[in-house]
Amino acid sequence: MKQVTSISLPSDKRKNWFRGAATGLAMTGLLACAPVIDNRGYVFDESLLPQLKVGTTSQTDIITLMGSPSTASTLNGGAYYYISSKFITEAYRAPRETERRVLAIFFDEDKKVRDLGFYTLEDGNIVTLVERTTETQGRELSFLQQIFGNLGRFESGEDGPGGF
Repeated sequence: MKQVTSISLPSDKRKNWFRGAATGLAMTGLLACAPVIDNRGYVFDESLLPQLKVGTTSQTDIITLMGSPSTASTLNGGAYYYISSKFITEAYRAPRETERRVLAIFFDEDKKVRDLGFYTLEDGNIVTLVERTTETQGRELSFLQQIFGNLGRFESGEDGPGGF
């Protein structure tokens, strides 16, 4: 009985196997670095926009035609905003907004379209938030001061708080 101790590939097959493995590994590495594209919000259908007529289209017609808005304003007779954004995430980086489209539909007193506005990412303004705090009167107590500070503050009467 013949005993096989090892399997050996001919050198050409071994080279091809290593080339295939290296190519597969390189492709996996490239695909792992491919950016992830994320579309958020209302997806615009460009063919619906010409159907929005100033002065004739009503709010109910718009909802029937385009669906519910992303947000609605309560000021100046109300307005509907349809907002979409495109974010790209690359490898380990935070998502980055690369495209924004906002369709603003303004209404008159009769709830008919008064004006249309179309805004992009370049039209936006960056607002910096101010994080200030207002000091309150009194002093801050540590955890132990809060616990031991209440000792002896209980009333001994039966009807009052703390009368057990």
